[in-house]
Amino acid sequence: MSIDTDEIVLILSGVKILQDLDIEVIEDIAQHIEIAEFRSGDMVVEKGHMGNRIYFIFEGKVEVQIPDIQGDIKRRIMLKKGEVVGEISLLINSTYSADIVALTDTTAFYLDHKHFKDLIEKHPDFAEVMTQLMTSRMAQNGGINRVGRYQLRGKLGEGNMATVFNAWDPELEREVAIKMLKYKLAYDDKFRDRFEQEAKTIASLNHPNIVNVFEVIDEFSTRFIVMEKLHGQDLSAILKERGALGLPETREILSQVASALQYAHNHGNKGIVHRDIKPSNIVVDAYGNIKLTDFGIASPPQDKDVNIEGTPSYIAPEIINGDLLDGRADIYALAVMAFHMLTNSLPFSASTLGKLLKMQVNQKPPDIRKNIADIDDGLADFIESALSKEPDDRISDWNEIRKILKPSGQFHLKLDPDELAITIRFRDTSYSQSASFINAIQKLLQEEGINHQIEMHRGSDDE
Repeated sequence: MSIDTDEIVLILSGVKILQDLDIEVIEDIAQHIEIAEFRSGDMVVEKGHMGNRIYFIFEGKVEVQIPDIQGDIKRRIMLKKGEVVGEISLLINSTYSADIVALTDTTAFYLDHKHFKDLIEKHPDFAEVMTQLMTSRMAQNGGINRVGRYQLRGKLGEGNMATVFNAWDPELEREVAIKMLKYKLAYDDKFRDRFEQEAKTIASLNHPNIVNVFEVIDEFSTRFIVMEKLHGQDLSAILKERGALGLPETREILSQVASALQYAHNHGNKGIVHRDIKPSNIVVDAYGNIKLTDFGIASPPQDKDVNIEGTPSYIAPEIINGDLLDGRADIYALAVMAFHMLTNSLPFSASTLGKLLKMQVNQKPPDIRKNIADIDDGLADFIESALSKEPDDRISDWNEIRKILKPSGQFHLKLDPDELAITIRFRDTSYSQSASFINAIQKLLQEEGINHQIEMHRGSDDE
């Protein structure tokens, strides 16, 4: 059977999973399509054989014969024109899990493994389609319900780099979150390496205000990061729901984020720069404790050829300029977040990305005192200094920042009649050494439903 490329393009444009792709992408796919014909009763795909083709049914009908544990057919699914078969085995580089038999004479287009891989690397939109197809099969009845030893229980969320699933660890009997790198990046060596670096980065950090990472799993032709399941709401959602926060609550959140960043910046030989501090990466639980998440673009200080990465409204001028960057970029973003929390608006906003980036580099930020009349000088001065265009002009001593951001009433607690305060003092102990103990206490308090708040301070923080 011979079909010209234009007709193949037309046919592929009608395939459901490809309908949203640009015509140029579909035309490129069509250039690599081959045609397979099957007689009624022929085996299209045989269970146990290595998946090396993705089929797009053009004419006819096929039946997917899904076996049970004993090998008997427990379910039959009929597929017809415009539907896809064989894609999951090809994606996850595994054998076919079911027989697929032609019910009628059937014509199908297919991509072999090499061309499929080349097209995914070349066209991020095609890779995104495959990611959506894959995630639709995960944590579903009859789909892929396990990664490593972990049982998938549903999708939690999705970002530009990864999809996050809720999962259960049967060995330790606890909930976890599992982050799956999207295929558009999993097939890109640079991004795949960076995703693994994220896991190594976070796994090496041990602080009560930083999300815990347990392990990295290499499966299904991509990477998964297994981390603690956070219970709470991200700060972005809180701001949308409640609007601007008061000074005491803002200080409490900023103080905890500052504690996490101080630890990260002093970790290892060069320190770790988060590079994407913003409200959606701060999770606040019911007791006011925060966790800093998403070190997806975290790294040691970068060289001058660094790409612009991060969230535009929070990005420091030196990143936009392609200059050397270090932890002071996180301090800039922390000040933007402080401004956002207090005013429910951003210091810089524009109708286009280009205009916004120019404002970040050139325009003086608004005076927070004009928005918040009762703001104290310490917090106002921190925001003003931290938003300096030049990193050298920016406040950068974490001990000084921690003192400025110290929540009001700290170490001078006025307790309500129904409150109880317990002080545990660690001597000659680092954040890292105390973190596991504090995390265990926090988990126990949460399990018991005890309303609590945990604060960490160094002796040098108090004057």
